[in-house]
Amino acid sequence: MQEGTRTKGSDPSLSSLKGIPESLLYPLISRYVESKASDGLFKDPKSVEILDVLDRDMSKSKLYVISRLGICCRTLIFDEQVQAFLSSHPEGLIINLGCGLDTRFSRIDNGQLHWVDLDLPEVIAIKRRFFEESDRYRLTAKSVLDPSWADKIPKGKKTLIIMEGLFYYLSKEENQGLLKTIKKHFPGSHLLIECLHPLFIRSAKKQAYKNPLDENISSMLKFSVKSGREIAAWDDDLRFIEEWSVINRARYRFPLRFRLLFALLPILTRSNKVTHLCYR
Repeated sequence: MQEGTRTKGSDPSLSSLKGIPESLLYPLISRYVESKASDGLFKDPKSVEILDVLDRDMSKSKLYVISRLGICCRTLIFDEQVQAFLSSHPEGLIINLGCGLDTRFSRIDNGQLHWVDLDLPEVIAIKRRFFEESDRYRLTAKSVLDPSWADKIPKGKKTLIIMEGLFYYLSKEENQGLLKTIKKHFPGSHLLIECLHPLFIRSAKKQAYKNPLDENISSMLKFSVKSGREIAAWDDDLRFIEEWSVINRARYRFPLRFRLLFALLPILTRSNKVTHLCYR
């Protein structure tokens, strides 16, 4: 058994997990479908295992193909950048804020890294059904808006902090407060942040009426930036390193009609980015 995971079993308590909101399952479903594809961008056995245990009918998912592929493209970018960080700091600390049902630890564990998955208590309770803590893998039940989350995490290692599917659900003031907490407790840390463009959020809210689930999700979108440089401008000690278009990471995986749309409207490829920042 790989450290930090539980093997698939017949735990009867798992039946209570079948009512998980689909919005929380979206990334998991996306990774599941991609893992099953013969030309998939990656393989994620843990996502397949979890959804098999939940006995989820993928055919009933309301997830649109463009959303599913976008999630997979961002997953690939985060995987690659975490691995790049670990190539220089193999025993480094990765803090995954607002982790949801992320399975990245099980995919990229190098046997040396230290990893913390942090989310609200109800999310961490679900993760505990599928992941087992160890000396190198910890689950922390805290809101990212409660600064005391940082007190729960050992210091002293080179640190990379992940914010995938989180930043745009917080207000500007909440994000600034979160970064102040990071700066205070993890000086010199690197940040990987998924960002949405203002046009994307306006479009999402405009189109949300077509699907009640999308309306619920779009109503929670609070913050957007055109570039991670805008975030770096908040603090003289915060340095912009690089950013990547989510769509452009694997544009070839999208259906032809979307590739034509991206060519006609290049701004669409800038609607969703992953940005790399670092505290001096």
